[in-house]
Amino acid sequence: MRLEIKELNKLNIDIVILTILISCLGVIAAIIIPTMYETILFTNPFSSSSSFEEGTSAIDLGRVSGFVMNSDDLPVEGASVHVYKYMELANSADKNVGYSTSVATNSHGAYSFDNLPSGVYKFTITYPDGVVQTIDNYTVWPSTSSSYVFKD
Repeated sequence: MRLEIKELNKLNIDIVILTILISCLGVIAAIIIPTMYETILFTNPFSSSSSFEEGTSAIDLGRVSGFVMNSDDLPVEGASVHVYKYMELANSADKNVGYSTSVATNSHGAYSFDNLPSGVYKFTITYPDGVVQTIDNYTVWPSTSSSYVFKD
């Protein structure tokens, strides 16, 4: 009976040592792997200074472009297109909820948001005449381009 208890204790010690080794490997991987990928910098849209946020890889970014048109299907110049990220994607590296930025449409009614962190956005369009249009739940997927035409 004593021999079985000693063997059982040795087996428990071996399991504890193996568990510690696996945990150490996980910590090492968590430190080394993120440093293997290049990071890019984002400008803080809420500040006029050059503050940056690091850590989002280029593969976690998407692009949204399109047009703002009036009811006669003519382009609207000078419309403000504002995006606000209010929800992250499940496996997204960028966990920043609250990211926002704006652009104005050009003479062709075109707008473009390059390098948007992936997530779920609310779009708010303010037409030059003051009319406001919103689109909720617009998903920006990593490494993709999408387009949306807003119509008054």
